[in-house]
Amino acid sequence: MAVVKMIEVMGTSEDSWEDAVKNALNGAKKTIRGISGIEVVSQTAAVKEGELKEFRATVKIAFKVD
Repeated sequence: MAVVKMIEVMGTSEDSWEDAVKNALNGAKKTIRGISGIEVVSQTAAVKEGELKEFRATVKIAFKVD
């Protein structure tokens, strides 16, 4: 039987929500081995002077626990 743990992280990007998700995954995989899935929980953005300045994606990352 496998045990899977999920953590929640946020990624950011100045370009898109897709890049924010990729950045969250890239950051997590620096210290986590065996990532098996990702779930996008929410997408938000920072607005400054009426313009989108930063895309933010909160994701849950699943990985097997040894």
